[in-house]
Amino acid sequence: MGISCKDTNENPVQERGKYVVPYMSDPSPAFFSDNLEESYIQFDLSLTGGETVDKVSLEVVRLRDSKSAILKDVSLPATGLRITANEVLSALSISPSDYNLGDVFNLYVLTTKNGVVTRSTAAHSIVVMCYFDPSMLVGNFYYVSEDWDEEGSVTIEADLEDPYKVYVYGVAESQGLTSNGNPIELNINPNNFNITGPKSVIADNLDDWGFPANYTNHYYQVISGSYSPCDEMYTVVFQIGVDPGNWGNFVFIFTNE
Repeated sequence: MGISCKDTNENPVQERGKYVVPYMSDPSPAFFSDNLEESYIQFDLSLTGGETVDKVSLEVVRLRDSKSAILKDVSLPATGLRITANEVLSALSISPSDYNLGDVFNLYVLTTKNGVVTRSTAAHSIVVMCYFDPSMLVGNFYYVSEDWDEEGSVTIEADLEDPYKVYVYGVAESQGLTSNGNPIELNINPNNFNITGPKSVIADNLDDWGFPANYTNHYYQVISGSYSPCDEMYTVVFQIGVDPGNWGNFVFIFTNE
């Protein structure tokens, strides 16, 4: 049951510490977006084996002004527990016009047992980000790498079983190389949009560049990267090399055409 919000730093928790420790799964999605009506996080919440409590409540706090409120009471275990942005704004008495990109809402689990209220270590920070849909990850992109001194058009396709695993086709061809047909694999973390990926060999040799015959298995290895939903843009740092060694790390920026 929600309560009216007081814009105060007052802490309703009577006691801290390991009294009862609920388990919260990693939320997915783990953020709100600027599309308020579509914004929610979802997670599982449970107690460890044999533990019982009298009451479990969810508390929400907006960091930039310390507004706090009890969002609602829940029964455990809860699977697929969904918290919407609209619920949070309503509990905190915040107008949609005061809901901004970059806002951070901390979600806490409060447990009550024998009259003692404990704020659990089970918690999650919800950041307001630009609206995102996995379909934004694919399509025709144009890349530029000032470090590698290359640019060109590529096609990014999603894995048939995982929309957050994508394949970049056309990098070798755009650089005047004969492709072996292998794409560059990128794996996007849906919770924070960080990018990882395996070593992807995209050309068997560099004969087209006039390099020595032992310059084989031309590869791109993801070192770091991120996807920006606001810009529909990938920024990826690749190590680029061949069997004898590598030339170093190079920044590539892919923007949706």
